[in-house]
Amino acid sequence: MLYALLCVSLFAAPGGADHAPEPPRPGATVTAAPPADSVDVARLSPEEAAAFLAETPDAVVVDVRTPAEVAASGRLAGAIVLDVTAPGFETRALNALDLDRPLLVYCRSGTRAERAARRLAVLGASRLANAGGFDALAAAGLATEPYTP
Repeated sequence: MLYALLCVSLFAAPGGADHAPEPPRPGATVTAAPPADSVDVARLSPEEAAAFLAETPDAVVVDVRTPAEVAASGRLAGAIVLDVTAPGFETRALNALDLDRPLLVYCRSGTRAERAARRLAVLGASRLANAGGFDALAAAGLATEPYTP
């Protein structure tokens, strides 16, 4: 039954049957990640982000702005800088992050953080949140530090 449902969903993909992938072989293990735009990511206020970090000491903070942006304004203390607009974001994220740990993602305004968080969810991160923009987080009292690429 699951095999039949999988085949139906594969052939109902946009682009019609002419562009549908081959159905899986019987007995093959199939894992399908949700499309990035279908992943729901929690958006936290600066105060909620601060509380999240206080309550989740194993959380990893990820700054997805460009290195030039981060160098100009600094980063949240201890944040890992992974430019979401640079080629190879997924590969760099897999090499730099433990996707089993909680992730708090931010950028300048929250737009790129949303996109990055959805892409990280597709890679397997399940505990993540969009903290919005750096300036609001810094104004809310989260510790910052200089950054040199």
